[in-house]
Amino acid sequence: MNEYAEKDGEVVVAPKGNIAAEKVAVLRTDLLDLVSRPEIKVVIDMNKVEIVDSMGVGVLITACNSLKKTGGSLRMVNVSGDIRRMFSIMRLDKHFGME
Repeated sequence: MNEYAEKDGEVVVAPKGNIAAEKVAVLRTDLLDLVSRPEIKVVIDMNKVEIVDSMGVGVLITACNSLKKTGGSLRMVNVSGDIRRMFSIMRLDKHFGME
């Protein structure tokens, strides 16, 4: 289960663990629910995330693309150095907003 908070027009989603095969279905469902809201700004708090596997990357890319089509956005905060490096190598740091 992921934690949620809505503040100042943004929905903050805080996964309680890794964004990997065993938990990615829940995050996918949660993000798809948010995509249905036009112009929604989604912030993913990566504070408790140590690993993002290929399935997790796919869910994040799909959510980001879907949000952009509806005028929304996706950005990540509290991204660890290792995950930031992985996204950089994959050139996803240009796709996602990261802080």
